[in-house]
Amino acid sequence: MAEKEKGRREGSPIPNNGVWRDTAESKAPLLKLQAVHLTRRCAISMAMASIVAPLLHGDAA
Repeated sequence: MAEKEKGRREGSPIPNNGVWRDTAESKAPLLKLQAVHLTRRCAISMAMASIVAPLLHGDAA
């Protein structure tokens, strides 16, 4: 571990060995994330939150 820290202090890049890349399947659409936020905050159903989210946050597109 000391070697990696020493390398970073000298300006070498951090290795990407243990970094997980996001895949397209794991990224949720913005509208869904906004709707989930509304269901938790306002205690409404997911269907209602999906309708209200674009009105509150604007178009996701």
